[in-house]
Amino acid sequence: MTDVKEVVRILGGDSYAKKAVELLIKYCDEGYIPSHELDFEMMLLLEYYRLALPINSLNASLSWDARITTSDKFEIPYIIRFFFKKLKDDGEANIDDVVVEYFKRIGEKDPEDFVEILKEVIPHSKNCIVNGEAIVKASTKRNRDGGVVIAELKGAGLISPYISRGKFKNLSSPLYEINRFVFELMDVST
Repeated sequence: MTDVKEVVRILGGDSYAKKAVELLIKYCDEGYIPSHELDFEMMLLLEYYRLALPINSLNASLSWDARITTSDKFEIPYIIRFFFKKLKDDGEANIDDVVVEYFKRIGEKDPEDFVEILKEVIPHSKNCIVNGEAIVKASTKRNRDGGVVIAELKGAGLISPYISRGKFKNLSSPLYEINRFVFELMDVST
């Protein structure tokens, strides 16, 4: 279980980390952090951990790395909303339970599969970037359609298409970025 103190530590343990947690708890129900609450350093912290992201993007892309930082409000991904709502209500949250609860709420049968899929692909990632083939392979093992799983993970805010290939340009499969905050919380040692 993760409490507020642990989240602050994960985010750097400073006053910005503490303020970020306060903002996420305050606005998790609304799903947006208003611009008047954000300064440049806070935007950087929220964006880096994929806790909240600018609304505007290049070419209407869904990719997190195509988001354009402006003075507009920041959107909180659904899985982060669920996590901070649980933290607000119970004083602690477990990312595995939050993922299961999210997929249960959207009507998924066997929502635990999504935790297992994430835990299987995380060790195959590099700097939170994973090859789409790894997600499809983990999905197929659980008799799930890889394309549907990818779409649902994207909708939850657990992954995003990764378009800044750079050092990954020699990979042919689509690449996805795992939400960095979720990545930090998920225990893959089990």
